[in-house]
Amino acid sequence: MDVICTCCGEPWHIDHVLHEEPEEFDRRGALIRACPVCDGTRPANQSHEQREHLDAIAQVALMLGDDIDGFAACLEDFDLC
Repeated sequence: MDVICTCCGEPWHIDHVLHEEPEEFDRRGALIRACPVCDGTRPANQSHEQREHLDAIAQVALMLGDDIDGFAACLEDFDLC
């Protein structure tokens, strides 16, 4: 299952985030604020709609707290990733 960086929108397999390169991600529980692709910098070509989509995903991640498995399942169930 994948989770998504709420800064740039890059999807990441949950095992990669948790076990392969955890130090490369700026996380707060299930929320990924930065990843190796964006380093915390939003892409300049990101549309308003894309930004709103990622902001909504960020809110879901915050509501789920540390439940990263539940967050990944939610993204998959609602085809958000």
